[in-house]
Amino acid sequence: MPLADSANQPTEVPETRRGDRGGAASGAGVCGSQRPSTCRTIPVRELDDGLVAAWKALRADNPALYSPFFSPEFTLAVDEVRDDGQIAIVERSGEPIAFLPFHRSGRSLFPIGRTINDAHGLICAHDTTIDWHWLLQQLDATGYEYHALFSSSDDAGEHAFGWTKAFLCDLTASDLRYDLWLEQNRKTIFKQRRKTKKLIRDEGPLRLEYASTDPAVLDRLIQLKREQYQRTRIFDIFSVDWIRNLLHLMLTRDGALQGRLSALYAGDKLVAMHMGMQEGKLLHYWFPVYDQAFGYASPGTALFLEIVRQAEANRIDKIDFGYGELPYKWTLNNVIDSVPHGAICVSHAAWHARRLRGGVMQTLKALPGKEWSKRVLRKVHPQFGRGRYH
Repeated sequence: MPLADSANQPTEVPETRRGDRGGAASGAGVCGSQRPSTCRTIPVRELDDGLVAAWKALRADNPALYSPFFSPEFTLAVDEVRDDGQIAIVERSGEPIAFLPFHRSGRSLFPIGRTINDAHGLICAHDTTIDWHWLLQQLDATGYEYHALFSSSDDAGEHAFGWTKAFLCDLTASDLRYDLWLEQNRKTIFKQRRKTKKLIRDEGPLRLEYASTDPAVLDRLIQLKREQYQRTRIFDIFSVDWIRNLLHLMLTRDGALQGRLSALYAGDKLVAMHMGMQEGKLLHYWFPVYDQAFGYASPGTALFLEIVRQAEANRIDKIDFGYGELPYKWTLNNVIDSVPHGAICVSHAAWHARRLRGGVMQTLKALPGKEWSKRVLRKVHPQFGRGRYH
């Protein structure tokens, strides 16, 4: 069935609630009482104020949806620079009970924002579980691929390819200010004070501009990130136009979700930067980078510590690093969770095909001499990995 037909001819299905699934078959849409549920799709640009209000109400009911990637503002911003986003809306008696923003490639669905989105899943109340098989059938899709599923998944282990750590800094967890707690509990941070003193001696006093709106600073961040990707032979995501455009768009955003560009200066030298998102009291730490010329002083760590020291003044009580086991996340966090990566599919064959593809990539990453293979691969196929961002 074409996608447009799915939107225009919703199918009614029974509903149950989490905790009373009653052995519902894969054709059931929502677990709960036996009132009918339907699904329709709209382009993101048709998301109106009423739907935004319903989205926010469902999200407010579900603590798992704390990440700003679950906000309607993020979905709207991505669509402004891509214009291909869609939203599945599950309704009961004409009222939305779940939203799923996504991109489509053929019959495969992907989270809105593709791989720069660090938190995926359905936007729904904490006690509502949607039958994914039914939902995919309504969307004429064979699978929904994710790399960090945070919500709506009692059975996440059944369709996960694997699990990875996700990291958070809860700045309120100790009576000590968080940077002082880190100094007491992390040797790397204890040593940072000496490095920072040397940087100050060499270049001048530190100055943090927490909320810069200077596009030239953002351009410098993007330049340094691109150099970093080239050094590490990782696909340069900033070669993709819409990603650069999204960061510049977020820099101008005002409202519930704002882009947050922070810049650390030593004297008059710009030594480290971070582009993230702030929603309420949560800062999502997204794209940090530092100037390699000052690498001896670990200015990226110095930037983070300055942000922490000014957290109260900037109304921050949590810093979310998202998924991915990078060394600096292990050092700076005090809350660790695990999130699955994988695919939810309508058939075992579709799942195994995606699992095999993902397994091949993981095997290649684990091979001895992978740095050599990365050099060869990037030289032979410089655009390898680009498809993940389209």
